[in-house]
Amino acid sequence: MKILIPIDGSKISQKAVLTAKEIGEKFNAKLIILTVIPETSIIEQYPSNFPYTLEIEKANTERAEFVLSDVEKALSDYPSEVQTIYTSGNPSQQITKFAEENDVDLIVMGNRGLGAFSRTLLGSVSNKVLNHSNVSVLIVKGDIDTDKN
Repeated sequence: MKILIPIDGSKISQKAVLTAKEIGEKFNAKLIILTVIPETSIIEQYPSNFPYTLEIEKANTERAEFVLSDVEKALSDYPSEVQTIYTSGNPSQQITKFAEENDVDLIVMGNRGLGAFSRTLLGSVSNKVLNHSNVSVLIVKGDIDTDKN
């Protein structure tokens, strides 16, 4: 069994990791931790800002590596395989694509605590994954006030 856990470094994604760990231990599952660096589309519209784009990409990559190393430490006692990966692009599309291309059995991710109005306008990543993935998705809910980062 393979469980994909998309994370963003928030407290609710940490809670999703612990939930996936608990499920994974029961099924001897491989845990795949994925973080997606969002696209920098606004900056790409202004090619003269190329040096700044590189700095932002470097900072985003360093953050992704930091977030993943934090989770690796938290899962150091996990009895089965743990894999960490980062990629870039549209988070919901990358999560869905990765899950399908890698024969993932379950996606475990946190909700982002968006209100109904915000979700209607923008659509949260978890909502998009839930509605577009062919893989089963477990949404780990958290307290909106205490789980924001």
